[in-house]
Amino acid sequence: MRAFICRAGKPSSLALALLPSLLLAVDAGAENGPQAAPAGAPVSAITFLDGDHRQSLEDFAARRGLQRSAVLVRYAATGVVRCGNAVGTAQLVLAADVIATAAHNLFDLQGKLRGTDERCRFEIGVGGERQAIPLDLAHVASGSSAPYGSPAIADWAVVRLTRPVVGVSPYPLAAAIAVPAPIVLLAAARADGSAASAIEDCTAHAVTNAKSGMRELAVDCSGESGTSGAAFLTADGRFAGIYVGFRSRAPQQPAPFSNEHYNFGVTAEGDFRRALLAAAGSPDYTSGTR
Repeated sequence: MRAFICRAGKPSSLALALLPSLLLAVDAGAENGPQAAPAGAPVSAITFLDGDHRQSLEDFAARRGLQRSAVLVRYAATGVVRCGNAVGTAQLVLAADVIATAAHNLFDLQGKLRGTDERCRFEIGVGGERQAIPLDLAHVASGSSAPYGSPAIADWAVVRLTRPVVGVSPYPLAAAIAVPAPIVLLAAARADGSAASAIEDCTAHAVTNAKSGMRELAVDCSGESGTSGAAFLTADGRFAGIYVGFRSRAPQQPAPFSNEHYNFGVTAEGDFRRALLAAAGSPDYTSGTR
C-alpha cells in the first residue's frame, strides 16, 4: 500500500497526485513501522478522500434534533489557518490564543516556515464577524519542523496567536479516547481554500502506530484538501486529536473503509498534549519547534 499524505494545499487529491510540492508519497511501512490493519469497519462506511457527505453545522443540528444555537456554541472554536499559500484547519484549545493544527500547514517540503507572521494567520467567524489574527511564529511547538520527512505521528503543531480570539470558548482537552470510538470531525476549510465549516459523525477504528505516548488512528471520516489539522472531537466537544491525511491504493475515488483505504490522524496525547498544556498555562511559552 502507498501512503499519500495530503499536505494542506488547495487542489483536489487527483491534482495533488500531479503536484509533488503539495503531496508526499511514501511507503506506509517505511514511514510508520508495521501497520495494524484497521478492522471491524462496516462495509457501509464509505470513506471519501476528496469530497464528502459532511454537513453544515446547521444541518448537523437539525438532523440530530439538537438546538442550533447549542451546536454553534459547542463547535465554535474551529477556524481556518493560512500560512503562505497553504490553507488548512486549526482550532483554539485550552486558551483563546492557542491553536492546534497539523505541522504541514506551517512547514514546507524543505522544513521551512511557509510564511512570515504577516502571511500566517488564524481566521474564525464570531457573531457574524470574521477575526483574522496573525500567528506568533516565535512560539510554535511541533512534533517535527520537517513533517514531510518525519513519521506521520509527528505531524502536529501548537501555535500561539499574537492576541486572543474574542468571544469564543476554546475546546477543553478530552481524556484519552478508547479505540474503536465514535468521534466528530470538524473542518473549516474546503479544497478551493474557502472558509466553510463541515462536520461529520464518524469512527476511529484502529491504532495504526504508537510512539512517545501518542497514537495514530485510522478513521472512516471524510476528508479533502483543507481538512488537514481539523479536530477529532468527542460528542461533548472536547479535543481528542487532529486529522492529518489519508492512505489508499486508489485515492481518486470513495471506497469502503479498509486497511487499504482510510483517513488518519493523531491523538492529543504525549508530547502533543504537553505542548498544549504548556502553551495555555505559561505566558512565557518558548519551546520553539523541534
